[in-house]
Amino acid sequence: MFPFVISYDAPDNVTNVSGWLPRPAGKHGFVRAKDGHFATDAGPIRFWATNLCFEACFPPHEVAERVAARLARLGINCVRFHHMDSHSIWGKSPNKTIIDPEKLERLDYLIHQLKLHGVYTNINLHVSRWLDDKEGFPRRDQRPNYDKGLDNFEPRMIELQKKYARDLLTHVNPYTKTAYVAEPAIAFVEINNENALFATWAWGQLDRLPDPYATTFRKLWNAWLRKKHGNTEALAKVWNVGSQAMGDEMLTNGDFAKPIGAPWNLEAGPPAKAAWSVVPDGPDGKPFLRVAIEKMGEQVWIPQFTHAGLDVKEDQVYTLAFLARCDKRRRVAVNCMMAHEPWKHLGFHAEVEVGPDWKPFRLTFIPSADEANARISFTNLAPGTFDLAAVSLRPGGIVGLEPGQKLEDDSVPVVKHGQLSITPAARNDWVDFMWDTERDYWWGMNRFLKDELKLQALVAGTQLGYSPTHVQAGLDFCDGHSYWQHPHFPGRPWDMSNWTVNNIALVNSPAGTLGDLASRRVFGKPYTVSEYNHPMPNQFAAEGMPMIAAVGAFQDWDGIYSFAYNHNERFEPRRIESFFDLKGDPAKLAHSIACSAMLLRGDVKAGTTRVFGWMPRRAEQELLRRSLNAWGLKLDDDARRAITNWVGVGVGDTAPPMARAAPFPKDQNVFVSETGEIRWDASEKGAGAFTVSAPRVKLFTGFVRGRTFDLGGGVSLTIGKTALDWATVTMTCIEGEGFGKPGRILIAATGDIHNKGAQLRDLGANRVTLANQWGEEPVMCEGVPAEITLPIATDRVKLYPLDESGNRREAVPVASKDGKALLKLGPEHKTIWYEVEVK
Repeated sequence: MFPFVISYDAPDNVTNVSGWLPRPAGKHGFVRAKDGHFATDAGPIRFWATNLCFEACFPPHEVAERVAARLARLGINCVRFHHMDSHSIWGKSPNKTIIDPEKLERLDYLIHQLKLHGVYTNINLHVSRWLDDKEGFPRRDQRPNYDKGLDNFEPRMIELQKKYARDLLTHVNPYTKTAYVAEPAIAFVEINNENALFATWAWGQLDRLPDPYATTFRKLWNAWLRKKHGNTEALAKVWNVGSQAMGDEMLTNGDFAKPIGAPWNLEAGPPAKAAWSVVPDGPDGKPFLRVAIEKMGEQVWIPQFTHAGLDVKEDQVYTLAFLARCDKRRRVAVNCMMAHEPWKHLGFHAEVEVGPDWKPFRLTFIPSADEANARISFTNLAPGTFDLAAVSLRPGGIVGLEPGQKLEDDSVPVVKHGQLSITPAARNDWVDFMWDTERDYWWGMNRFLKDELKLQALVAGTQLGYSPTHVQAGLDFCDGHSYWQHPHFPGRPWDMSNWTVNNIALVNSPAGTLGDLASRRVFGKPYTVSEYNHPMPNQFAAEGMPMIAAVGAFQDWDGIYSFAYNHNERFEPRRIESFFDLKGDPAKLAHSIACSAMLLRGDVKAGTTRVFGWMPRRAEQELLRRSLNAWGLKLDDDARRAITNWVGVGVGDTAPPMARAAPFPKDQNVFVSETGEIRWDASEKGAGAFTVSAPRVKLFTGFVRGRTFDLGGGVSLTIGKTALDWATVTMTCIEGEGFGKPGRILIAATGDIHNKGAQLRDLGANRVTLANQWGEEPVMCEGVPAEITLPIATDRVKLYPLDESGNRREAVPVASKDGKALLKLGPEHKTIWYEVEVK
C-alpha cells in the first residue's frame, strides 16, 4: 500500500476527455427532448454528471474556479445541485422562505464557472427543506421527514414551493447576465426529490398525520369522492358491496394460555441473545408473552419471533390484531412472509410505534400470492423487553361506508395504510384519488414553471418507483435512483457511530441494481439516473461507476450522475471522508475518465433489439390497486435482460415496437450484450467478472482467480496477486482511434484502498463498519500487478507511470510477448494510473 490522492492540478493533456463537449455550456442552445433523448442545436447530447450537496453548492470564488475546472477534466458535463434547500441557501435569513443574497451570489458564480468549462446545471427545488413554526407549520416532529408526501397536497406548502422557485429561477445571474429561467446552461430542473404521495402513504408515514394537516387531507379526499359519487347515499351503494365479516381464528395459542412453543418460534441464534416466557396477569388478567432481548444478531432482523404454518390466499383480506408494549418507546416491524426458502414477503410489512403502556393494534392486509406455509413475524426488536398479548389473525374484517360517515360534512376518513379493512370499491377509489392528487401536483407545478415563470429548462418530477410511471412520464424526462449496498443504520437514522455496509461485489449478482434501473425506463422519454453509487467502505466500490457507465451506454440512457462529488465546504481533502463523496476517492476519480468516454463519446455502442413491456394507463391503474405502491411499475421480465438487450416499458395507448425474447434459464450465469462488447460472467461462484471490449475503451472489474481476460482487438489482461483477488482496470484511448493505432491511452488500475489507519471491522454476514473511525490522510492505495498485451510492436510504445497530478514519471521498459507490446504494471511504480504513448 502507498499514499496516493489525485491532485486538483492533474493536467488537461492527461485527463481531459471532455474536448468533444461544447464550450461554454449552452453554446448550442437549450437542451431539448427529441425522439426520446436529449439534444441541442448541435445534435444529441448525453450527461456524465455528479451531485453537489448542502454547503458544497456555495463555495468561495477561488474554490468555484478550481472545482469547475477539475470536474470538466474528469469528463463531467453536468452538476446536480442537491440539498441546497435544507439550510444552506437560507444562510442568515430569519426563516426558510427568504433566500440569503450572499449564498445566492456564490451559487451564481459557481454556475457561471461551470458554464465556462462546458458543465451544465441541474437544479433541484425541494429536497430537504423541513418547514417549522417559524414558517407557520407546527408539529414538525409528527410529520414525515422533509414533509414528503404531505407537500404534494398541502396548499400552503405548495405555494411556498412556488415562491422558492420564483425567487430562485427568475433571479438574474450577474455573471451570466441571464435569469435562470432563460439560461441555456441550466439544462434541468427537478421539482421534488424522492418524494411522492404514493410512496409516503405506502410507508405508513401519513397514518399518524396531525392536525391541521390531517383535516386538509380528509377534506381533499371527501371533495374527490363528492365529485365522483355525488352524495353519501350513492357512495354507500358502491362501497358496501363486498363487505366481509370476520372469519375463524387462524393462530394457535395467540392468547398464550398454554406454554409457548410451535408453531411459535423465537429466532435468536448466536451472537444474538434473547429469551421468551409467558407471564401472568396481563391485560384483562390474562397471560402475555414477554421477549427479553439482550443482544442483537448479525442480521438486523434478528432476534425475531414468528408464527408459521398459515395458509393465506391472494386477494383475501386478513385482519391482524394484538396488544403490545415495550420498556421504552420504539418501532417494531410486523410482516407476512413465506415460512420457507426463498423467504419472500407476501405484500404486508408495517411498523408500529410501541411504548411503555399497553396499546391495541389492528392491521389489515391482502397477501400478494397464495401461500400454504406463511408466517407472521415480529421483528426489528432492539435490546430491552417487548410484551405481546391477545394476538389474533382472522380472514375478513372488510367494511364499506360505516355509520356516521358522510360526504356532506367531510367525515369519511382517509384510508390508513395500516388499516386496509375496506371493500375493493373503497380501495380502488383511494388509489385513484392518490393518482389524481399526484397528477394535479406534478403537472400543476410543471405548468407553473413553464407557463408562469417561462422556464426553458427541461423538468422532471421525482424518481420512478416513488410515483406512478404515467404521472412522471407526463413531464419532460424520467429519472431513477439506486445504490448498491446502501449504508444501514440499526439504531438512530444516520448515526455515524452505528452503521454497517454489506461488503459485497455487484459482479457476483448479474444485473443487480442496474437491471432494476433499466426495467423502469420509459419508452419515448429521455432517461437519467441522477443518483448512483457503491458506498464506501465497500471494498469493491470501484466497480460501481464503470459498470453503470457501460450498461447505461448500452441501454442508451441519457444521463448518469454519481452521488456525490461533495457534501460540504471541503473540496480538496487527502482522505475519503464519507460513504458517498468522490472528491477524495482516487479509485472512483481515476475511472471517471473511462466512464465519461463510454457514455459521452459513445465508446460503448447502444443495443438495438428492444425488449419492452407495455403498461397503458388502465394496466397501471390495476397494478396500483393491487399493490398499493408504485415500486412494481416496471418491465415484468428477468432483470438480467438488461445485460443483453435494450429494455424498458411503454406507456402509450398503443404498444411500442418491441422484440420477443426467449426466457433465460434460471441457472444461466454468463451474459453477453447483443453488441458483443459487454460480458458479465458469474459462472464461478463468488468470482464474477465484468468486461467491456470496445474499440476505444476496455474495462475489467471483478475477481481474478488466476485468469487471463481477452478484451478484444488483440488486447489481453492478466492480473497478479492482490489483497482481495479483485481489481478494476480501465483503459481509455485519450487520443487515437484504437489500441493498435497511434495515440495516447490512459490506464487506471485499482484494488484495495482506504485511509491511513482505518480499521475495517468485519461483523459477520458480509457486514463491515468503520463506525466513526475512518482514519486519517492520506488515502492508501494498493498497486495492482498486471500485464497488458497490446496489438502493436514494442518499439512503438512508451509506458509512463503518472504522479498524483497526472504528470509523467520516468518511462518504464515495455516488454515483448509473441511480437506484441507487453505492459507491466505493479506496486513498485506507486501509482494507480499510467499513460501509454503509441507512435
